[in-house]
Amino acid sequence: MQKKIFLYIGIGIVAISIVASVSLISNDGDEKFNTLSLPELEFTYDDSNSKLKQNLEFFDISMSKPIKLINRNYLEEFCTFFENEDLQKQVDYCTSTELRDSEGKYLGNIHMVGSRQMPKIILALIQTDPFMQNLDDVKTVYNVVIEDLVCDCWNEVQPGDIETVARWVDKQRDFHTSDTKPTSKSNLSLSGMRLQMELTTNTEGYLWKLLISG
Repeated sequence: MQKKIFLYIGIGIVAISIVASVSLISNDGDEKFNTLSLPELEFTYDDSNSKLKQNLEFFDISMSKPIKLINRNYLEEFCTFFENEDLQKQVDYCTSTELRDSEGKYLGNIHMVGSRQMPKIILALIQTDPFMQNLDDVKTVYNVVIEDLVCDCWNEVQPGDIETVARWVDKQRDFHTSDTKPTSKSNLSLSGMRLQMELTTNTEGYLWKLLISG
């Protein structure tokens, strides 16, 4: 659909602007990361994108070849993810991929930003309709992203006493739809990494964001 062009990284470079002004908050849910230097994650852009693409295919979700941005002007225009300027200055490299479901319909994007060697932040975006008919795709993508890039240990650890990633998604949906605020956030820690789920009501329905950092 033409009206979704602002979300499409595969269609045009204008896509990434949809995720501007994301704020990371710490595990206690009160404190924002300000001038802290985010650590590099323990995997490369190519390896992580390749692994995600391969494993998402098992669930009939296709992932495009990543677009890579390194030019400072492009990074500032299309990869501005942080409200804090000191954090934003740490973005020296950015990759973005597009996700489509089994019928070829657009689902969302996976962005990775950080140094030129390794990512520091993973951001998985999925747009759902007002009835969240593709909520199972949200659960599938987020489960694969967490298993591949954090650990395959959720069932054993059960962070926040939440049994599964799917249950975390359900809890976020229930909390968000029972409130009147346009955006809600939930934060967990798993295997030494920070996970933040953000849900925003928009004109298309609901925009889901999963952020992973060290």
